[in-house]
Amino acid sequence: MDVLARLQPQGAAAGTRRSFGDLQKALLCRRCAPSTHGESAALSPRDSNTLDLLGMLYGQIQREVRADGPAADLLNRLQVPLARAAVGDEAFFVRDQHPARELLNTVAESGAVWLGEDDGDPVLLQKLGEAVERVVAEYQGDEAVFAAANRQVQSHLQAAVRKAEVTERRQIEAARGKERLEAAKQLAGRTIGQLCRAAEPPKFVQTLLHEAWSDVLTLTLLRQGEDSEEWRQRQEATRRIGQITASAEGAADPALCAQIEESLLQVGYHEDEAGAIARRLSTPGGEDEITSRTELAARLKARARLGGGAGKDGQDLQAPPQPERTPAEEGFYRQLRTLPFGTWFEFTTNQQGDTRRLRLSWYSLVTDHALFVNQRGQKVAEHSLDALARLMACGQLRVVTEDRGRLIDRAWQATVRALRSLAGGHAAPESA
Repeated sequence: MDVLARLQPQGAAAGTRRSFGDLQKALLCRRCAPSTHGESAALSPRDSNTLDLLGMLYGQIQREVRADGPAADLLNRLQVPLARAAVGDEAFFVRDQHPARELLNTVAESGAVWLGEDDGDPVLLQKLGEAVERVVAEYQGDEAVFAAANRQVQSHLQAAVRKAEVTERRQIEAARGKERLEAAKQLAGRTIGQLCRAAEPPKFVQTLLHEAWSDVLTLTLLRQGEDSEEWRQRQEATRRIGQITASAEGAADPALCAQIEESLLQVGYHEDEAGAIARRLSTPGGEDEITSRTELAARLKARARLGGGAGKDGQDLQAPPQPERTPAEEGFYRQLRTLPFGTWFEFTTNQQGDTRRLRLSWYSLVTDHALFVNQRGQKVAEHSLDALARLMACGQLRVVTEDRGRLIDRAWQATVRALRSLAGGHAAPESA
């Protein structure tokens, strides 16, 4: 213990990785005179086992903490104080809330969750560094030092968790808004598609309906809903457009023209564009002597659409057709549509088998879109349920079924499993 106390303030150089085996060697070099003990020098079995067990625990923790991240250096710095705590307290490995283990968990989880991204939390990193240095400077056997250092960090972490929850809620609300927009676009597209098939207006009129009037229908659905009087009026106007433009005979409808123009102005069209479109949609044959088709088509092409582009019948132009799902893919697809929000997934990210865990924050049974976030509540990826099912079928994605719990607890359970394996698979109590 005296030798560990002398080693504690020295630590390891930043960027270097010292194992607990290296620490044992350092202890022997400091404690034992080579002329007296030579190569037979050794720690007591209990102390040697304690350091070996700590090494195994650290090894499991480091599986989840980036080796080149800032938390790795902090964990390295904590090695000697933790070794002193474990050697001096037989309850270290069996007390779930041992202050030293609590601080170890805080540093490790911070590294895995909050400092694992390129946009890490600099304030948290500073507080973690201060907490670790406090332990290195002050710990002389009193576990209250670990508890005080942990409290330094927890208030900031709690604020970060609350921020993550708010961030995730905003992402979900944005996704739901996108879903409502997509559903409205699809219904507007179907309404126009049905009209075009039934009335068969001229091709250019169909283009105007899909590229301009559909914005009016979509916004009406978003603002007023499908059961509103405004939506019924828009449906009647759509039917009237088809009735007038399908034939070159008859008279123009000034009232319909004014209604269309006013509606287009409400969705952001310029006055001259709205007037030109309205004249064509309210005149037999869709003709207009004032604005040419070429000029109007060029204006529409340069205009940003409401919520992005969509093809005829409300189909997203960006979505390529997919082959029919295999029976295995269909099974995974049905499973995905029943999973609760918050389910964790493990994505295989490369051919080497590296994985990344993300949480399924939200998905839509209407649009098939799924939103994934990290533990900080930040949107990381969006996929369709169909694409996820295909990834699952080829082994590149799996549902994480085990309880994640705290990192220190997962690492300890993995350490116990490793010990049982070394012992030949014989069962042993969890506290052994």
